[in-house]
Amino acid sequence: MSHHPDILILGSGTTAFAAARLGAARGAKVLMVEQSHLGGTCVNWGCIPSKTLIDKAEMYHAARRGMNWGLNLTAGRPDCATLMSLKRQAVVTLRESHYQHELENTPNLAVLRGHAAFLSPHVVQVGSEIIHCDKVLIATGGTPRVVPIPGLDEIDYLTSYSALHLPCFPESLLILGGGVIALEMGQMFSRFGSKVTIVERGPLLLSEFDPRLTRQFQQILEDEGISFRFNAETERVERRGTEICLHARVGAETLELCAERLMLAVGTTPASEGIGLEKAGVQTLSTGFIQVDRQLRTTTPGIWAAGDVTGAPLIAPAGAREAMTAMENMLDPAAGSSIDHRLTPMAVFVDPEFATVGMDRLAAEANGILAIENYLDLDRVPKAHVMGDRKGGVLLCAEKGSGKVLGVQMLAPRAADIIHEATLAIRFGLSVVDIATTVHVYPSISDGLRLAAQDNARLQGLLAGPVMA
Repeated sequence: MSHHPDILILGSGTTAFAAARLGAARGAKVLMVEQSHLGGTCVNWGCIPSKTLIDKAEMYHAARRGMNWGLNLTAGRPDCATLMSLKRQAVVTLRESHYQHELENTPNLAVLRGHAAFLSPHVVQVGSEIIHCDKVLIATGGTPRVVPIPGLDEIDYLTSYSALHLPCFPESLLILGGGVIALEMGQMFSRFGSKVTIVERGPLLLSEFDPRLTRQFQQILEDEGISFRFNAETERVERRGTEICLHARVGAETLELCAERLMLAVGTTPASEGIGLEKAGVQTLSTGFIQVDRQLRTTTPGIWAAGDVTGAPLIAPAGAREAMTAMENMLDPAAGSSIDHRLTPMAVFVDPEFATVGMDRLAAEANGILAIENYLDLDRVPKAHVMGDRKGGVLLCAEKGSGKVLGVQMLAPRAADIIHEATLAIRFGLSVVDIATTVHVYPSISDGLRLAAQDNARLQGLLAGPVMA
């Protein structure tokens, strides 16, 4: 059978659905192709199952932590059967009530099941079906990266996907990598009772964040029982009885670490293998991600790409915004819509949370902007004393002279919610004076952003007279 949609979308995840909704709402006949579950990575294997378990791990940890405050709570071993069942239920409910429901109730929108592969730039095969379409969006997402390590093929290693589908938590876990996934999963597993060791090839955690924040978080995790090995070059892995052993080199020394399970958390690779990019003439970067311009156009006219398949920032809402930008251009060639990820916030769902948006001082100066950067320790925020969580801080970068907010980094409880105030400030050109003179709820963690803005304004001589402490 032959299909002739107005717009063809490869994938059905967050990115694909954002584009499909917009296209269908504008009257275009949209066809999505999906070889697995509706909803893609975020719903089925990423955001929803991981954040469900992370949230419950925080509850479990809080119960035990309450003993230090005279709250005589006891926390027994987690009931894995109930916990994993509820996690699966959250995934299925969201997939069916949101994605399946929307698919069934959106005119002009359909899905074809199967694996898609380009035969030529505008002809795609899905099983025995042939699709002809002048406008194609590639939104196939990404998958956990697997690095070639001697011995890896001989062990049952975990990725962020498979680790979330274990029947229960291992006694011990080695995590290779020190980025977002490693820390989110590592803290979650540790709080549920696993002995966790994080092995990172670099000298620090979360290279995209300021060391003043990441070093404090490392101390938080160490206090919770997580061990770290930095500057470790993995040489091989092997199974030894009931354990998996990792052999690495740290400088001139040899390191051997053993645990019940090994998890790889070393990044994301594009899910574009086998879809015939070469037949479509779509070029990729050296990293394998699809090359696009700011309007999300690939190197082949009539083909766009968005989301994780194009590389960083590798977060679901960014992919959705990219998809809508691409769709605007697909529907109207004169639209010229583009995206600037300097306005895209990002968070790490650990406890306390990391969040960031915009540029730090070095990035600003690399863009020819003179900047003033200041750091506020969370100890100065009264709400942190109320909560008993005083490790963390706020890093604020503003343009020298004007005080225009350029970037913010945070390590604090609920930083993922608070960062949106900074995002709006950057998007609409607000200054540190605007934030410092805006009344904030007291006591609140968000008041820390006001205090940081107040300090920056005073450093620049932009505030005269007393300001609320």
